Amino acid sequence: MINKIIEFSLKHRLLTIFWVALISIVGVIAYTELPKDIYPDLNAPLVTIITENPGMAAEDVERLISFPLESLLNGAPHVTRVRSESATGSSVVTVEFEWGTNIYLARQIVASKLELVAARLPLGTIGPTLGPVSSRMGEVFEFAVVGEDISPLELRSIADWTIRYRLQGVPGVSFVVNMGGFVKQFKVYLKPEMLKHYGITIREIKEAIETSNRNFSGGILKKGPQEVLIKGIGRIETIDHIKNIVITSRNNIPVYVKDVAEVRVEGKFRREDASHNGQPAVNVTIEKQYGGDTLTAINNVKKTLKQLAKDLPPNIKIKNYYDQSILILKSLRHVESSIIEGALLIIVVMLFFMWHLRSSLIASLTIPFSILIALVLMAIFKVKLTVMSIGGLAIGIGKTANGSIIMVENIYRVLKEKKGQGSTLLLTEEAAKDVGNYLFSANLIIILVFLPLLSLREIEGAMFKPTAFAVVAALFGSLLLNLTLKPVLCSILLTEKHLKEKRNPITEFLTTRYKIILKKALDHKLILVIGLVALLVIAFVLYGFLGKEFVPPLDEGSILASTVMLPETSLEESIKMGRRVEKIFLSFPEVVSVTRTTGTPEGSEHLHPVNHSHYNIELLPREKRKRGFEELTEAMRQKLDKLPGVAYIFEQPIANKLAEMLTGTEGMLSVKLFGPELEVLNEKIEEIRNVLTTIQGVTDLRIEQTTGIPQLVIKPDRIKLARYGIRVGDLADVVEAALNGLEVTDVYEQNRITSILIRLPEKYRQDEESIKNLLIDAPNGERIPLAQLAEIYRTEGPQTILRENLMRRKLVICNIAHRDIGSFVEEA
Repeated sequence: MINKIIEFSLKHRLLTIFWVALISIVGVIAYTELPKDIYPDLNAPLVTIITENPGMAAEDVERLISFPLESLLNGAPHVTRVRSESATGSSVVTVEFEWGTNIYLARQIVASKLELVAARLPLGTIGPTLGPVSSRMGEVFEFAVVGEDISPLELRSIADWTIRYRLQGVPGVSFVVNMGGFVKQFKVYLKPEMLKHYGITIREIKEAIETSNRNFSGGILKKGPQEVLIKGIGRIETIDHIKNIVITSRNNIPVYVKDVAEVRVEGKFRREDASHNGQPAVNVTIEKQYGGDTLTAINNVKKTLKQLAKDLPPNIKIKNYYDQSILILKSLRHVESSIIEGALLIIVVMLFFMWHLRSSLIASLTIPFSILIALVLMAIFKVKLTVMSIGGLAIGIGKTANGSIIMVENIYRVLKEKKGQGSTLLLTEEAAKDVGNYLFSANLIIILVFLPLLSLREIEGAMFKPTAFAVVAALFGSLLLNLTLKPVLCSILLTEKHLKEKRNPITEFLTTRYKIILKKALDHKLILVIGLVALLVIAFVLYGFLGKEFVPPLDEGSILASTVMLPETSLEESIKMGRRVEKIFLSFPEVVSVTRTTGTPEGSEHLHPVNHSHYNIELLPREKRKRGFEELTEAMRQKLDKLPGVAYIFEQPIANKLAEMLTGTEGMLSVKLFGPELEVLNEKIEEIRNVLTTIQGVTDLRIEQTTGIPQLVIKPDRIKLARYGIRVGDLADVVEAALNGLEVTDVYEQNRITSILIRLPEKYRQDEESIKNLLIDAPNGERIPLAQLAEIYRTEGPQTILRENLMRRKLVICNIAHRDIGSFVEEA
């Protein structure tokens, strides 16, 4: 078969050159069109389920929401692991599927299961809803929206209803998450004394507002040959409409909302905050579509933002601080330049050893053409251009050069030795056939060596398959070229006038030295064999001392810092401490900007309590700063250690996203402890932490905070409630509406949606005593203090409850410095 290929190529030389040229052109096009990224597609098939029940305690969220969802999904087809986070008012359940599972099939499986449990969730539950078709690795672009002389409420409104709406329609964008500022809300602050005066309940106000906010239809009015649609407009449009809603009438006099409440436009109660360089901001995170091209998505976002900037008020600015395309292009350029340098070096070596310009140039053509053929194959099999796949091409370059030199050198030798004994074409065919089968066997052996890598699965397969594929594709391309193009070019370019006898001083010199070394080796066979065996033993022993990492660390050009304060810390105190931390980071000359986010945005698939802050630290390019990631973070640790009650961890953005996607945790290393009892878990996890502190190399060690949040428990006394004819549900409705607030309906105002909340003013809920004195209406008209109807006491409860595969989980997370992860884990 190999000889037939050679014969066909030499018989159709023009056709051979044409197909090589055609494939090369397609390869150039493929290079420009192939998706480019820093790593291969490491998006695990994950589906997140987001469920909210505002104000519900973490234990109740776990028991009533997270656990039923986990139980239902744990045995679903292709599911490998189910984990959940239950926090105050929020549940996030993450369902992991087998690698290779189609993401849309996975979502369909989850959606079909949710239908079975949705109706059984507690009253007031929002959702469950599926998270975006993306993953943590999909967060590829982030920017801050800042403004001068503008309120945080208006800043957030612009970010929500102008910026986010435009970005959600951008090709390649899956989801846009806004965080920071205040979400606009109409707040109806009830006046208890006026409610008592008019004898109006909270439920009546709720029903009045709900029923006063609807459009309606009167059908169609026929008028001769025409039809007229009857349209009723009754939706609330302004704050005055809310104030003038009629609740009831007393003595034929209407009672309006404004008579029993004060209506104001304020910010919604929030569990989040954001800032940029110490200035209040709205942080915007762009998630690309699952499996989409990162560079294309980012370029589309940048174009849209450039257009948006013209439409925004002049005092509103958009400041990009995380752009993954910069790192991708920089890393790919670095690898590509290394390939070019290596290729040039190989060509120079060919020239010196072959000592014939035409032969060297013919042999060297294998390098670019085999890479172009590999690019065509990568495009056909949808292999992205990443550091791993381009690294595979770099490996392939060295392998491809060997066969090319053998083929061209043998043809050149035969043409010289048999000069005049036949035509150049026949002699070329003879020489090519001499080595063709051996080249095929040699290439096949190398390809077979890399084939096992193509059978890897899960994260290992996703990471290393592109490398193996690129090597195999380059070798396959070089084999085709050596059997086709090289004989054709030799038959055309190596004519008799180019076959001159020339001494090769380099080859002669090396041959002479090699003969001397070979003779000595043959004279001392036993010593040589013993030496080689000793080297093998030494190499085997030293292998055990080599550091072990999954992927080599990159300097990504930015740092992601995370700080955690005591569980009872309020949002305001976290913001105050966050500003101090920002100033520390900004004091480093290598830092360009610092963007802080605290807490969790509404509807997010990442739950972080208000005592948890993240800092995206943008750095100068590596060539413009003296200190790298490790040196900088070490200096930052020294300053952060001076802050009381602050635990921290430093990572890089892509490393953090990869860790959170695969394990649900931060840090380079995490230790998971499972068990049913939180008290036992808390005790044992402390023991594990104490052990880890003694191991060399551990840094940023901390236990993931899940306990210790203060709670004020209201436990109704059923006997006392029965005495006054009050049901538990009636008491619960009053407490929830008065203290937590109750969103009753939405106002649609010029492409914006604003909710209406009813609740008591702050003075009625500012402390424990005020809550105890909250008056509850009885059916007989009496108003009884809450303290007389329920037991009210303080306790502590979990802040967040983590679960995995139907069991509670505790975590110790840490980073490792100045040593490899493998040896650290082995010692631990």
